[in-house]
Amino acid sequence: MSRYYLYDEQTGAYLGCVEATIQPKNSTTIDPALTCHFNPYFENGCWIDKPLEYKPSIKQLLMQQAQQITMLQTMAMQQNQSNAKLQATNAQQATQIKQLQQMLMTANQQQAVEKAKEVTA
Repeated sequence: MSRYYLYDEQTGAYLGCVEATIQPKNSTTIDPALTCHFNPYFENGCWIDKPLEYKPSIKQLLMQQAQQITMLQTMAMQQNQSNAKLQATNAQQATQIKQLQQMLMTANQQQAVEKAKEVTA
């Protein structure tokens, strides 16, 4: 039995090691620990260390979150302004409705008085 070190066929990323009598596909007998320290990839018949993907720092994440919070605050303020305008418009319309109701009541009263005069005349 021999030890074989497996790698991903498409990316070359190290997948682990197995002991077998027949060498598996996408494997090598070269131990990646001999040449690699942190992120082994198999390329051109040898193991290489590939740089790890960039990850943003906590400071950068906090700055992004602060920007998002500022944007949300701005949106909330704009919505509050829109709501205030709509409330003012609603109040104005309510006043107009009351005025129209008053006018209709007055007109109805005048019609009732005129009909009463016609009936008594």
